[in-house]
Amino acid sequence: MSIVLPSLIGASKPATPFTNQYSVSLDGTDDFIDVGTVSDLNGSISSVTISAWFNVSAFGDAVISGGSSGSDRFYMQIYNSTTIRYGSGLGFDDFIVPTLSTGTWYHVALVHNGTSAALYLNNSQSSSGSQVVESPTANYGSSLKIGSYFSGSNYFQGLLDEVAVFDSALSASNITSIYNSGVPSNISSLNPVGWWRMGDGSDGSGNADGTVVGGLPQIYNVAEDGSGNRITGIDGSLTNIASPNGIVSGTGKTP
Repeated sequence: MSIVLPSLIGASKPATPFTNQYSVSLDGTDDFIDVGTVSDLNGSISSVTISAWFNVSAFGDAVISGGSSGSDRFYMQIYNSTTIRYGSGLGFDDFIVPTLSTGTWYHVALVHNGTSAALYLNNSQSSSGSQVVESPTANYGSSLKIGSYFSGSNYFQGLLDEVAVFDSALSASNITSIYNSGVPSNISSLNPVGWWRMGDGSDGSGNADGTVVGGLPQIYNVAEDGSGNRITGIDGSLTNIASPNGIVSGTGKTP
């Protein structure tokens, strides 16, 4: 089952305090968020940053992937309990991290500056064993998926929240700001080209995320830009996710 979100392009959210109460629960079997094309990640980009909060139930899962062909793709994967893998072009980097636990929230940020990649787990930079990633390609934003690998495998099992992508290499201080001592905060000033809030916010008409509208389960503001607007073409479709939408109340990475 694929649920396509309503089109609310350009509808600004009301000015409300930043809250984070929800996340998306993925079953590790066939659930993912099909974003489509993020045009700002296509073309002549020279760098990219990925940020996400994750809570795994099992390891080996993809947080995000995108691209149009084998040599023209990227992905970030919670490879095992001590390794987060970032693949780019024809190579990949394995970043060694402190032992991860299931059922625990973590923040991960991957910064690819065009020649090398750096990974931060809970704001601490991790070592890499390879550094063989290639420069971002012209099709990073094609067929973007959250919670699965390109070919429909390595489905994420657990909770994902506040996933964001940037068409720039954020600084270490920027990552510190996003991590915010373990409390998700408003990152709009860093100008993400895609920010999937996974259930928090409203649709600009006062309807809360996760509200059943018109008899159909729909989610508002799964994706927004740095100004609080729905993003043209990348609202996202929730695929194979059980009602109610995979949105889990009270289990987001909550302040």
